[in-house]
Amino acid sequence: MTIFRSSRITLGDVSYTFVSANDPDTIGVEVLCEGNVILEVSMDQSGNVSVLLDQDGGNSEFDLGDLRSILAKCEADLQIWRSKLIEPEALWSEE
Repeated sequence: MTIFRSSRITLGDVSYTFVSANDPDTIGVEVLCEGNVILEVSMDQSGNVSVLLDQDGGNSEFDLGDLRSILAKCEADLQIWRSKLIEPEALWSEE
């Protein structure tokens, strides 16, 4: 397999969109560059986090520190969203 280098994506190049799905029941943050989804960070009801890389988004190259910052931001935003969903009588509440 050959991986081709591409222009490095910086923190200023990305935008974020919140998404949710019902099957399985997850919440997520899509990370976009120039309107294309390059990755999605998702969280399930238990708080498990996964990262999905979008192959259709083209080649993406990040500085490792910037990628860590993007992932940390997404995870923190999802933790806040999840905390609201698990409150009593909320959508993911077990009460």
